[in-house]
Amino acid sequence: MIPGVFHRLAFFACLWGLIACGTKTLHGQGNLQFNQVLFLETAQASNVLLGTVPANKVWKITAAGTTASSYFNCGFSFNGQNQTALVVGNIYHYNDSHSNRSSIDNIWLPAGTPVTALNCGYYRWLSIIEFNILP
Repeated sequence: MIPGVFHRLAFFACLWGLIACGTKTLHGQGNLQFNQVLFLETAQASNVLLGTVPANKVWKITAAGTTASSYFNCGFSFNGQNQTALVVGNIYHYNDSHSNRSSIDNIWLPAGTPVTALNCGYYRWLSIIEFNILP
């Protein structure tokens, strides 16, 4: 066999091996397995820690709501610093325009993330699906 051809074949064999190994490691986070449905709620007027995502789990927030009416809305924080990450309310007022806030996109939270309902005088809630992370 010609030495140059052998080296090219060996190179492509190694390349394919690395690609195969690399593809396998891209899925290193594991698989998700349904664990339970959570409904976190509060009516307290102050900031309330609703919960923290447990180790080896992820939370998927599928819905959020409040009984706030008129121009009021309520917020949620996901970073432990009480900075608003999600706002829910019946009507949202911004620069003299009004918009309904009746749905949210799915929000994924990793293990260790605190979930806080921020200062608001209205009942507010989150609907969450909890998943186990399997190796």
